Amino acid sequence: MTRVFWDTMLFVYLLEGNPQLAPRVRELLTRSYQRGDTLLTSCLALGEVMAGGSKTQAKASLMRAKIIEMGFSFLPFELRCVDTFTSLRSEQLLKAPDSINLASAGAAGVDVFLTGDTQLLKRGLHVPGIHIIADFTLPIL
Repeated sequence: MTRVFWDTMLFVYLLEGNPQLAPRVRELLTRSYQRGDTLLTSCLALGEVMAGGSKTQAKASLMRAKIIEMGFSFLPFELRCVDTFTSLRSEQLLKAPDSINLASAGAAGVDVFLTGDTQLLKRGLHVPGIHIIADFTLPIL
């Protein structure tokens, strides 16, 4: 069983039905179900999806319900994340949301952090607790 973290935009592509990227995200979700993976994201990612894609509280609640229904668990940003967050922000100069997501995933010990963020992918980051930071569009899973 693999512990797989989804970055925010994977949910956006799937929930908004992006014609180019939603099929790949659906494929990853199906393969995770087949393998019995543990699906993870951060509370921040959940909030970003809810705030970005909703015009009303009802739509935001529906988006949260869909993500929960997909089987995701939500990682908090807590004290054990702070050192990694600090390093990512001050040394790697990452944006705060990226640093929070990576630090939360690292603290949880994820196997794969899936993202499409080229700014993260091209850096070749090593984050303690994350085995692989991977481009979700490539055949890694």
